[in-house]
Amino acid sequence: MCLVDQEHIQTYLPQHPPFLMVDTLETIDNKSAVSKFKILSDNILLEGAVLFTEAGMIENIAQTAALQAGYHFSTPSSIDKVSVSTQAPVGYIGALKDFQIFHQPKVGDVLHTTIIIEHQIGHASVIKGEIKIGTQVAATGELKIFLEQS
Repeated sequence: MCLVDQEHIQTYLPQHPPFLMVDTLETIDNKSAVSKFKILSDNILLEGAVLFTEAGMIENIAQTAALQAGYHFSTPSSIDKVSVSTQAPVGYIGALKDFQIFHQPKVGDVLHTTIIIEHQIGHASVIKGEIKIGTQVAATGELKIFLEQS
């Protein structure tokens, strides 16, 4: 099931092509989200025009977290039925911990990326991310992300 398709994904993200590393939002709740991303041959984070780089995988996890935050910021609250914001929040990666690559994705692969918010204090979050290609885990890691305060 796709909650946000490729045509509308930029509504929830501050990133724009050619630096867009998610295609769709598949599932979401208050603490997690799953995105999908197909690596195309014109991606700017390819190595040797074939392999998706470590930076690309980190950005894919970070953009999945940004997508989760952007969706919640722009979706009416179940309590007050009013949108919290009309613009996707801008976030910054503050730290990366225990990032491991088990399988380097290549052009044509479809990434299924899951993020889980482990801790959230104010505008700072610690998220765990996992990228899969089919059933194979490609990468895992933890990111500290800080949202820009408005």
